[in-house]
Amino acid sequence: MMRNPHDPARNKETVNVINAMTWTNPMSGKRDGIRTGWPLAQLANHEEIFPLAQIKHCDNAAMPCKWGVLSAARSITRYEYIAGGVTLDVGFSVDVHRRQQDRRRNFHTSMAIPGDVPALSYQKKDKEGIVLPYGRVYRVEMEYGIRYEICAQRVDAAGRALDKCDIPYI
Repeated sequence: MMRNPHDPARNKETVNVINAMTWTNPMSGKRDGIRTGWPLAQLANHEEIFPLAQIKHCDNAAMPCKWGVLSAARSITRYEYIAGGVTLDVGFSVDVHRRQQDRRRNFHTSMAIPGDVPALSYQKKDKEGIVLPYGRVYRVEMEYGIRYEICAQRVDAAGRALDKCDIPYI
């Protein structure tokens, strides 16, 4: 079998994908979210569903703030090693509404904003092919302070990161 000449396995290295979905915490005003890392070889046709979260947006001081429940997911359908990085087909969906549910095999949760509170409504679905040089962060900025970030990082045989992904721990 012919191995891709850019596959880091030739140098006894692997590639991890670090990604994060973040937003502004409505209570503290600080950045909140989730950051995960996955071996790239496990991500073909992999979907990651992020936990439900509340967000808020205040247009101006004269109007009450609007609140919403964020439901978000990321999928990687294809990847390929290239010189100095990887190419990925990344899809993400972001849905903000008054109420959301998350039903998985052994896990069911829901979250809602009360009916007397003004609610946000926002949806974004995107699928794009991206070139991801090792150690460079690719960012997608969305409405209401929602942000998605992804980075590819080589790891040597001893488990040490060879590239720095500037996606902070939350």
